[in-house]
Amino acid sequence: MTPHLLSELLEPLLSAADEDESSLLDAVNLTAEAMAALGATVLDPKGQPARGVSDERAVVAALNTHAHHLMRAGRLDDVVEALQVAERIGRIAHLPHHPRTV
Repeated sequence: MTPHLLSELLEPLLSAADEDESSLLDAVNLTAEAMAALGATVLDPKGQPARGVSDERAVVAALNTHAHHLMRAGRLDDVVEALQVAERIGRIAHLPHHPRTV
């Protein structure tokens, strides 16, 4: 998936970032459905398709990938926004926090 397509795919989610939890979770579900329709796959550490990935986990993975692309493009304010949304979704869905390494 190209960075531009990923950006377009995540737009409804990023637009709902300042909304209440219900609106954000609706955007998570919509984004996860779009990802599935496009055949986007979350990979495990070995590069194999991960099994049993929740919508929230898939969207957080997409946001992290998006943030990586933004960082490479030097768009640091947008990186912070994407990672804040990912962290908020993780808190709402009670996902385990994985510390980021640089």
